[in-house]
Amino acid sequence: MALALREETKEVAFVTSSQFADGTPDDLLAVPELARRSISVRPAVWDSPTVDWSSFDLIVIRSPWDYPPRVEEFLRWVGDAARKAPMWNPPGMVAWNAHKSYLHDLELRGVPVVPTELARKRTRISLGEILQRRGWNDVVVKPAVSSSSNGLLRVGSDQIREGDRHLNHLLQTGDALVQPFLALAKERGERSLVFFNGEFAFAVGYAFVLENDPRVAQPVTPTPAEIADAGRILATLETPPLYARVDYLPAADGGWLLGELELIEPELLLRGSPTAPSKFADAIEAKLESLRPRSAA
Repeated sequence: MALALREETKEVAFVTSSQFADGTPDDLLAVPELARRSISVRPAVWDSPTVDWSSFDLIVIRSPWDYPPRVEEFLRWVGDAARKAPMWNPPGMVAWNAHKSYLHDLELRGVPVVPTELARKRTRISLGEILQRRGWNDVVVKPAVSSSSNGLLRVGSDQIREGDRHLNHLLQTGDALVQPFLALAKERGERSLVFFNGEFAFAVGYAFVLENDPRVAQPVTPTPAEIADAGRILATLETPPLYARVDYLPAADGGWLLGELELIEPELLLRGSPTAPSKFADAIEAKLESLRPRSAA
């Protein structure tokens, strides 16, 4: 339910990149819902020198999808802009989530994640040794800081030389991940559970992303146990995120493994649920309300 208190129009930035300077179609689905709540949305390019971030009541990071090659610059911008207006998700959460080593952190907290081998920048790694040690025959190699499938290569056991070259090329400029290729995703697809302000909002399923991008999202109904498992992942964070997309891949035992916990700029797949745009608008309104100064008793 939308909140009743409305004094004046609030202005919210949807942070984006120059390629999507007018916002993404998926994010724009929430704009009419926000307008009904007296909240105006302005897409704002994160690295534009002309944006006055202090003019916003709330900065919401949405689609700055060009940041991975400039991650240090992006994180400096995050810190600077957050000093001028409230930002969600907050800077500390963004910095932690920008590097996929967070999967190891979550695994240590008991979260079932896709098995992950982390290779560090400027080290020399043998992909064949990793496959032998792990018992993997088919793997995915990708940068530890990336968006979508940029820099990703699938490597079979007969492509070790090519995979070695790719992995060690990635390691010249950053860290990299090696993960087993989960073939069941081609049969069962993938799914995402979306949470707003720490509460489950909706879930969608879609075909195997490596062969079907962009995602064609269809509503799915996760079990209460699956929702609770995803909620427990978010409960390990210091504060509930404004938005979170919890991405799952199918496990051999019939369950699901965490593929990624998207807390920076996930496409929220609002198009996958008729109620999603309204729920996202409610979450932003609630966040704005929580930022209101409280009068003394």
